[in-house]
Amino acid sequence: MPTIALHPDPMPGEPAPALQEYPRRLRLREEQLAGIRLRHQHLWSVLVLVAGAACLVAFQALVSHTVPFLWIILPALAGAAIFGKLTQNSRAYDRMDRVVRFYQSGVARLHSQWRGQGTSGEEFQEQEQRHLYAADLDVFGTGSLFELLCTARTGIGRATLAGWLLQPAQEEEIIARQQAARELQDKVDLREDWASSGDGGLEDVDSHALRAWANAPPERFPVFSRIVVMVLPLCLIAILIMGAAGVMSINEQWFRMLAVVLVAEGILAGLYLEQSRKIAVDIVLPVFELSLLGPLFERLESGHFQSARLQSIQSRLTHGVSRPSQQIRTLARLARIMELRQNDLATFLAPLLAGTHLAMRIEDWRRRKQKDLVCWLDALGEFEALLCLARHHYENPDYVFPALQPQSAGTAILRAELLGHPLIDEATRVTCDLTLDSLSQQLLIVSGSNMSGKSTLLRSVGLNAVLALAGGPVCAKQMALSNLRIACSIAVHDSLRDNKSRFQAEVERLKAVLDTARATGTLFLLDEMLSGTNSKDRLFGAQAVISELLTAAAIGLITTHDLALTQIGDSHNGRVSNVHFEEYYADGAMQFDYRMRPGVLTRTNGINVMAALGLLPEPK
Repeated sequence: MPTIALHPDPMPGEPAPALQEYPRRLRLREEQLAGIRLRHQHLWSVLVLVAGAACLVAFQALVSHTVPFLWIILPALAGAAIFGKLTQNSRAYDRMDRVVRFYQSGVARLHSQWRGQGTSGEEFQEQEQRHLYAADLDVFGTGSLFELLCTARTGIGRATLAGWLLQPAQEEEIIARQQAARELQDKVDLREDWASSGDGGLEDVDSHALRAWANAPPERFPVFSRIVVMVLPLCLIAILIMGAAGVMSINEQWFRMLAVVLVAEGILAGLYLEQSRKIAVDIVLPVFELSLLGPLFERLESGHFQSARLQSIQSRLTHGVSRPSQQIRTLARLARIMELRQNDLATFLAPLLAGTHLAMRIEDWRRRKQKDLVCWLDALGEFEALLCLARHHYENPDYVFPALQPQSAGTAILRAELLGHPLIDEATRVTCDLTLDSLSQQLLIVSGSNMSGKSTLLRSVGLNAVLALAGGPVCAKQMALSNLRIACSIAVHDSLRDNKSRFQAEVERLKAVLDTARATGTLFLLDEMLSGTNSKDRLFGAQAVISELLTAAAIGLITTHDLALTQIGDSHNGRVSNVHFEEYYADGAMQFDYRMRPGVLTRTNGINVMAALGLLPEPK
């Protein structure tokens, strides 16, 4: 019985500088982490000794009365100092641990061991059902393009990167992202600082909740109430001081004045009690999450950048009088004071209307920074997404940023040299040259053996187009394309929930592909079109779809086992070409070289594949 073996030819490429830099930095950071861990153990040992000394002093002071009790202050102060050092050391340990994991994941990517180890983007997979290429091209999920690219620490960065992969950008935007990614490419120190900045929990920051808090309807505080909140506590303090200093006699009139102020304060506090409580509750999570983001904002504010896009991102943070990191510290300070009101201090602060005053201050902050906050979050997300693209290019220096071709009305172009699948390991990746042009060769019909690489070719073209239109580097020696929209029918499934057969789902998808192609320059990728019906209907429908796509000046590839479909090129004046993949046999084993060849493959290998996998007896 024949067996199936893979025998690919890898794509040549220059060695990545990360191959030397990442292991070197990883060793250094692991040594530093071990030193921090050892220091932590020593500090705990000293703290235990100090605690023992404190117990001994307390025993001698309280039981044997051989030393003054005040001596307990010395070990108490020493213990407090050591505990502070322990806290600092713990934070240093957490930061260094994040850096070590950052380089460990980088080394794993360089050795093709990244699948299932990173961020899969599963939260974005719900959008795949309505999307024209995300599910077909493995944009999200384990082992996906998103997992390969994403090293963002925040949900804002992850969402921004996902948006770029799902929605192709305009030409000017793509060029701006390319320039920014090129500038960030070699900034390994910056990416390390970014990985270590802040505390744990950044990954769980909910940008949607922050935006919702920022955009929530304002709490209304009339102008007169703001003035009264300031004046009444001052009046109270003045009355108390004058009574204590003897300026006023503490008599019935003094008590009457004091009572009037206190009653007025009580009425005012009661009027805005519910609003103040709501603000105090609502601020807890936003201020916590903004405080987590503060160090990232601070790192971005202090950067020095040359590209227009990075300068634009930074200017959104620095255009005001004070920067986001400073504004966040101000809000955090107000929130901390508000929190103090929940303990015994509330009794002393109540006559000063501190709760109402703080609620007004917090609401003023939110109202003044409402638009700025959304802008800050967008800027942070863009920067993280650019860091992902830059890091990807640093680790794959043989990739290129594609050239953007000016797109005249009704034209679509994609040209690539040594194009490879970005999710296939470099050691087993096979490349090909490809040219599609709506003014000449619009369509490649791909025929060939089962398991020979037809669907992989479609995904290679599609994923590189997704990368290119997101502003990232592509797995090719050279690539040029126009501003395309991508539409696929590769991984279409039936749906029991929607009471939809696979054939119906595919027909609906093909309709969406045609609608997209009629509207703008489109790259279509169709795998085994209309395979769920009989050969006569399939051929008729496929010919009609192809004719519509060519009329719409779209470009793309179609795979097929139906040799009748390969004859369609005869009637389209050179706009349709046939290519194929094939197997060969060596020592009785079926093997594949995954190379695209011109023309049609007329032989089939389905029976041999079924026999090789034990489904059928070996053919005679």
